[in-house]
Amino acid sequence: MMAYDTAKRLLLKTLLKGLGDAVRRDDLSAAERYCERLRLTAEPISDDVVKDGLKKLLSICAQWAQTADAERHETRQQLLELIDRLVGLPT
Repeated sequence: MMAYDTAKRLLLKTLLKGLGDAVRRDDLSAAERYCERLRLTAEPISDDVVKDGLKKLLSICAQWAQTADAERHETRQQLLELIDRLVGLPT
């Protein structure tokens, strides 16, 4: 069970970092793929703090994807700050 938890934490952190890279590059299609994988990975997480953070992240990511290119900067900053906080949390 311990190896499974470690693998899940590693996958979650890897997906979060990948999403951050996609957002920094303004790569909408990659960000959407990372968000979908994060959504699937988040389902079995029992830690409420992490789960709530991921819900917020996915909501902001959807908002970022729907925002016009010229107006994405503020939403991008919110996403990157939340990703940094989630990567730092113990999962």
